[in-house]
Amino acid sequence: MSTAHRPSDDTLAAFAGGHLDEGLALAVAAHVELNSESRRLVQEFQAVQGALLDRIEPVAMARGVPDPSGQKPANNPIAARPPAEPDMPNVLRPYAFGPWRPIGIRVAMRRIEVPGAQARVFMLRAGPGIALPHHKHTGFEWTTILSGAYEHEYGRYAAGDFDEADAGHDHTPRVDPVEGCTCLVAMTGNVLFQGWLGRLLQPLVRL
Repeated sequence: MSTAHRPSDDTLAAFAGGHLDEGLALAVAAHVELNSESRRLVQEFQAVQGALLDRIEPVAMARGVPDPSGQKPANNPIAARPPAEPDMPNVLRPYAFGPWRPIGIRVAMRRIEVPGAQARVFMLRAGPGIALPHHKHTGFEWTTILSGAYEHEYGRYAAGDFDEADAGHDHTPRVDPVEGCTCLVAMTGNVLFQGWLGRLLQPLVRL
């Protein structure tokens, strides 16, 4: 597993504190499961946040007020499903997967149902050597690489890496010519393809 690219400290701290949208958090959780250094940092952030909470005087919550952590009661766990794909991170097991569907030549996507999430979550699979159109975003595009690799203007991203893009990024991903690439993506906003070819493709690709 690669350790070249990790989420920012701000993102890991927000994840540790349970402050991320569940769709975005799922992409981070998959990376944390694969990356020991990010896992260590999350544990450190949780320890610091726990120590700060210990200093706060507890206040009784009124009946009917939801748990601010957003966690489901321990006596009502989500049943784990068999993995939808081999070698998938365990954090994905509670979620329902749609079928693979083609969105281009040797490119396919598979939606993941994350009830209540603002971010759209899906798996993306691209064949060896594929060059995706140059594009930018109006929101977040957080990607955990599950297998294979791709590269773009900001570096090479291999299995275990996390690609944290936002509206300030535009890029042209090129998939590894031998391994191809499968990744987990959480996205808010829209993808805006650039150039004449991108504008032709825009109505055809719905991410």
